[in-house]
Formats: sequence, C-alpha cells, structure tokens
Amino acid sequence: MKFLNKFKIGVLCTVLFTSCVTETIDIDRSAQGEGTAVFNVRVKTPEKTETRAVSQVTDFPLDVYDAEGKQVLSYNAISEIPEQVVMAVGNYVVQSHTPGIIQKRMSDPYYSGTETMEILKGVTSNVDIVCKMQNSLITVNYSQEFRDVFQSWEITISDGSETVLSFTNTEFTNAVYWYFGEEGAKELTVNFRGMTADGSRITSRSLLTKDQADESYDDDRENFGGGDALTLNFSPTESTDGKINAISINANVTFTETNEEVTVIVVDKPGFEEGGNQGGDEPGNDDSKILLNLPQNMVLAPGTDPSLGNTYIKCENGIKSIVVKMSSTSEDMLSSLADLEDGYHVDFVNGAEVVGNTQMVNLFTELGQTLTVPAQGDKEYTFPIGNFFSLLQVLPGAHTFDLVITDMKGGKKEGSLTLTVN
Repeated sequence: MKFLNKFKIGVLCTVLFTSCVTETIDIDRSAQGEGTAVFNVRVKTPEKTETRAVSQVTDFPLDVYDAEGKQVLSYNAISEIPEQVVMAVGNYVVQSHTPGIIQKRMSDPYYSGTETMEILKGVTSNVDIVCKMQNSLITVNYSQEFRDVFQSWEITISDGSETVLSFTNTEFTNAVYWYFGEEGAKELTVNFRGMTADGSRITSRSLLTKDQADESYDDDRENFGGGDALTLNFSPTESTDGKINAISINANVTFTETNEEVTVIVVDKPGFEEGGNQGGDEPGNDDSKILLNLPQNMVLAPGTDPSLGNTYIKCENGIKSIVVKMSSTSEDMLSSLADLEDGYHVDFVNGAEVVGNTQMVNLFTELGQTLTVPAQGDKEYTFPIGNFFSLLQVLPGAHTFDLVITDMKGGKKEGSLTLTVN
C-alpha cells in the first residue's frame, strides 16, 4: 500500500510552548567569610497553561554538584531552599527537573535542565536553568470515515526500544507523552491492524524518518526527541471497485521554538503486501490451511470471564510452532515478564514457543492455572489467554498478545489481541 508521503511542520499549535514561566530564587550567601559568596538561581520552563506540571515550577527539586561530581546541596523543591545558604568558592553543576523520575509513557510532559556556575568570592553570580521537555507528545486521530469503516483496530509505534506504544479502539486516550530516550529515535515503525465492519482485515507497516532536522530547542539532531509533537491522522482508502483495501496516514510534526518546515518521509516497510492483507499475513506464505480465531480487543473488568480469552487454532497441515509475544504500556508488567524469563525461562517479551513447552506448563502450575500445550503435528489447540486475566487486572495499561502460527508445511498466520486495564 502507498502512504501519503506528506510530513510537514505546521504552525506552533496551542499544546506547545511559546513563552516562559520563571521562578526566581535568591540564595543569599554570606560574603564575610573567606571562600563564600552570593548567587541567584532562576529556574524556568516553557509555558503550558493547561497543565499544573509546568505552572508549579516551585515544586521542581534542585541539586548542586561540585567539580568532582559530589552532591553538595539537594532540595526536594525550589520553594524549600532557605534564604541563607553558605557555599564555598568553586565550580558547580546545578540540576532541576519535574518531580519524580521520567517514565517511558506519561500523561504529562517531563522537564529537566542542567547548568554550570562559578562561585567567586564577593561576587553575586547568576545561574539560569532552562528545563526543557524531555518527552514527546504523540497523538493519533481517526477520521469519522475511519470510525464508520473499522469495528476494531490496533496501532503500534516502535522507536527501536523494548517498549511499544499502542493505540486501540478500546483505549480511551489518543494522546500520550512518550520518552524516546537520551539519544532520541532515528526512525519510527508504525504498524496498523484493523478489522472492517464487513470482516476484512487490513494491515500495514510503515517507517517514519527525518531527512532534515531543525529540532526543538535548536539542537540540530536528526532523531525524533524531546519537545516534538507528533500527530498521526488515519483514514481508509478504497480500491477501484469501491472496497476498503488500505490505510492512508497524514502525519504532522511540530517543533518548539522554530517555525521552519521539516520534511519527514513516510515509506512502506517490507513485510506486508501492497494494499494490505486479509489476516495480517506475510506475503508468500500459504496460510489458507490455518485458522486463527482471536477474540476482539477488550477492556478487562473485575470478574471478566476467562473463557472470553480463548484463542482457537486449527492447522490442516498440523501445528509446527505457536509463538506468543507480549508487550505492555505498564512498566510493572514488563518487569514481571522479565522475572518470568529469569525464574522459569519463559520469554514472553521476545516470544515464547508454546508447542511442547513443559516449562510454560510448570509456570502456570505455580500461578495456580491449568495449561496444556500441543505437540508438533497436532491439528487443533486452544491457547487460554484468559489465564492471564486475573494477573493483568491489577496492572493498569494496554497489554498486547502477538501470536505467530506456523504449520508443518511452512504456512504462517499472525494475529494480535490487546487487553486494556483502566
């Protein structure tokens, strides 16, 4: 399928930042003793009036380190700095940031800033700390035509890290703040899987990159990074016979502190047929003998019937492999999956083989769950995703199961299920 290859900067939108909120703290150092002095600290951050995360700059913690990296001062909030503090003459590094630790996915922007300063005897030194946004606002919009056409969908955005951002028809939010990491992301992979109202499956995989970078905060990097706002707009496209056979994407990026246009290329990524596929299958695979009956994406509530998660698999040529891979927006869930790998050698993060896997049986026995696994050549099997319901209901977030079924003759079929816990 062909994506719309337009990816342009728009005018600075209202959700970005155009001016500064400033909090000035005067720290009066006694200048009478040898080796002490006076300096003023001013912490500021771009303004975003609709969120308290920026307006309460006085809540930002402040840390001061000497030239050897030793912490010499630390305050839980700027507002807690006393009027008089004695500090020796020398060179220092001053840091301030949004309270707490930055997470991969957040509901608010996260700011951080670092400055160096020199304290001179008898001289009032000023240090301005500009706390810049470290994460990026990502928004997914769906046209009304899209909503009319698709009964269910999942959009995942991968920045090359172990955590994937997911948007589904069962998720209530369409905008999140996402941390690309200190180095940013050179490219983003966007996967789409959708089921139309008439039961057709549409899939696509595309790549977003930058070929010119006047970055947010004028830092001239080629990677997607903190301060960017990425908006993806999805619409269905029709074939000549009037049937929906693909998805088009119109993407906009807005950088703070610049009005220059930046072109970002959206290209098809190998792995899917032109125009999408029925069932999300890779080209060249004969999947006509494989049935993968996944439940619809759902919101888990306390007491949800586990049988609703049953996934029925039938292979006329016999089952060779069933690989189950799990991803999640919950850091606690990802940590739990890592613990399963360490303790039971069942690696759901990178993909766990179900066929003949007695370690998976032992794992579920320890969890108080009954699980049987198929042998190679079996014609049918039901994988009980419902066994995970009781475990997931205490972990808010979107939890995605990706299944890859391979039969004894090399046929392959893929499918995904997302369970959302509010």
